[in-house]
Amino acid sequence: MNIDFVVTWLNSSDPRWLAEYAKYKDRTTGRTEAARFRNWDLFKYWFRAVEAYAPWVNKVFLVTNGKFPDWINENHPKLVLVTHSDYIPEELLPTFNSRTIELYIHQIPGLSEHFVYFNDDSYLNAPITPEYYFREGLPCDCNLESIFNVPTYTKEDKFDIYISMLADMGVINAHFSRFQAVRQSYKRWYGWHLGMKGIMRSLMMGRHYMFIGFRRWHWEIPFLKSTFEEVWEKEPKLLRDSCTRFREEATLNIYLFRYWQYASNRFYPVRFSSGKCWGLDKKNLDNIIKYMNSTSIKSLCLNDNSCYTEEYTQMRHEVQLLFLKKHPQKSTYEL
Repeated sequence: MNIDFVVTWLNSSDPRWLAEYAKYKDRTTGRTEAARFRNWDLFKYWFRAVEAYAPWVNKVFLVTNGKFPDWINENHPKLVLVTHSDYIPEELLPTFNSRTIELYIHQIPGLSEHFVYFNDDSYLNAPITPEYYFREGLPCDCNLESIFNVPTYTKEDKFDIYISMLADMGVINAHFSRFQAVRQSYKRWYGWHLGMKGIMRSLMMGRHYMFIGFRRWHWEIPFLKSTFEEVWEKEPKLLRDSCTRFREEATLNIYLFRYWQYASNRFYPVRFSSGKCWGLDKKNLDNIIKYMNSTSIKSLCLNDNSCYTEEYTQMRHEVQLLFLKKHPQKSTYEL
C-alpha cells in the first residue's frame, strides 16, 4: 500500500500572517495566545528524520497557509506543497485554528487512503517500517480506555482540550454502542496490547453501552482517508461548526476520527511503548535528551505548551543544538 505523511507548519514571523493575525485576533473569544504559533526553528530536522528513518514513505504533503520554508526543495519528487486554500473552503480562510486545518485534511488532492498525520512538533526518532503504522490494511493504534473522563479547569487554559474530547465522545456514542463494538472484536478490547491495567479497565466497563473516553496519545496518528469521508457524511454540520477562525473550546477535533476507527473496529491493535511526549521547558530537558538518544523511542513529540516566555530563547537554542547533533547532514528535502 502507499503510505503518505501529512505535516502542518506555520511561519509565525511571516509579515502577511502577522498582519492577518492582528486583524482578526481581537474579534474572537477563541484561543489567541502566542505559544500556539511560536516558531522553534526545528522543522528542517523533521524532514531529516523522515529521510533517515522512513525512506519508504510514498509522498510527504506539507500544509501551510501559503508561506513555505525558504530552505525547502520544492522539486523533491516525494514532496507535495499544499496551501490551506487548496482544500479548505474559502469562507473559512484565513484560519488560525489547527482544528479547521485538520478536520478537512482528507480533502487534500492526491492524498492516499493510508496516511499518517503529524503536527510539526512530532518527530521520528529511530528507524521504522511501514508496519509501524499499518498492518493488514488497518492503522496501528491502541484503544486504551479511560474510566473517569473528567474535565479540569484552570484560569489560564480554561477547559483546554478536555471539553473537545468529551464532544468527540458524544458523537461516537451517538453512532456506536460500546457493547456491540466489544462483541464484534473481543481481541481488540481485551487484548494484551492494553496491558494488565487496561484489560482490568475493560473488564470494569463490562456490558457498558457507552464509551467514556480513551487515553490521549499525543504524537503522529495513522488514518484511513475513508474514515474522514464517513464521519463527514454522518455529521457535516457539527464538523463544519467546529471549523472556527480561532480555536474554540467546545468543538470537535481530529481525535474524533481516531475514536471512530476504534468504535468501528477499523484498527490493528498494538501496544504503545515506543512514543513519548514532553513539554518544551527546562524541567523536561534531561528527559528530552534521554529519549532523543534512545533507539527504542520511535516517535517523540516536543510540545510547546508550558515553556515560559523567559525560558523560550534559551530552550530554543538548547533544543536546536540537540537536533543538530542528531541530524547534522542536510536532507534532500532541503536546498
